[in-house]
Amino acid sequence: MRVVIKVGGSVLSDGPGGSPWMREVQTFVAEGHQLAIVHGGGPAISESLRQTQTPIQFYQGQRVTTPEVLGHVIRILRGEMNALLVHALNRQGITAIGLSGMDGAFMVARHLPPKELGYVGYISDVKADLLDQLWTLGFVPVIAPLAPNEDHTEILNCNGDGVAEAVARHIQADLLVFYTDRGGLRTSPDPDARIVAHLTQDEIGTWIDQGKATEGMIPKLQAAQRALQGGVKQVLIGAFYDESEGTTHIV
Repeated sequence: MRVVIKVGGSVLSDGPGGSPWMREVQTFVAEGHQLAIVHGGGPAISESLRQTQTPIQFYQGQRVTTPEVLGHVIRILRGEMNALLVHALNRQGITAIGLSGMDGAFMVARHLPPKELGYVGYISDVKADLLDQLWTLGFVPVIAPLAPNEDHTEILNCNGDGVAEAVARHIQADLLVFYTDRGGLRTSPDPDARIVAHLTQDEIGTWIDQGKATEGMIPKLQAAQRALQGGVKQVLIGAFYDESEGTTHIV
């Protein structure tokens, strides 16, 4: 089975060792699945910006990425977060290797409008055969959400959920999991609201328009919809093996 798992920066902020998502990864690997991991790093980026008193701005839910902010994004995502995650996986006996869109021209991106966002992009192409080669060699790719533009003159900051969806589509994944530490979609923004077990693609727009899905859940739902429309067989928000916290199945 081909699996893409997205691990958000809020999950990683507690440290990877012995965490529930790490146990999920270990199980995928032990069962012999072809696994790729996409990670975020939003909280760490914001903390880096605060420490240097660099303005933090968001526009329509996306981080405004000026040239100054981009420097922090690259250092945190491809440097600290990716390296620490690869190290943690290797320490658990998983042979991981770090990647971004710049490595081997693995991914390319286009600017995401509007122009006010700055150096923000969405993935337009993925070199799927590179993952095939890494899997053949026994590696688990760990992907930072950064990619060059199509003429390789700029590096663009990409939403991690969108990167996971693009990778899953291009490899025609059997499963895409947006791993969260709070389970899946809830019936309201209230943290104590119950988890929605199943949601259809047609219902996604309604949930967003009615304000039932907010903040980080919106790009996950939109990415889930695009993934299924692009041929990915199954999309979950929450977890795959451990559904004790509740998982939303997008159908």
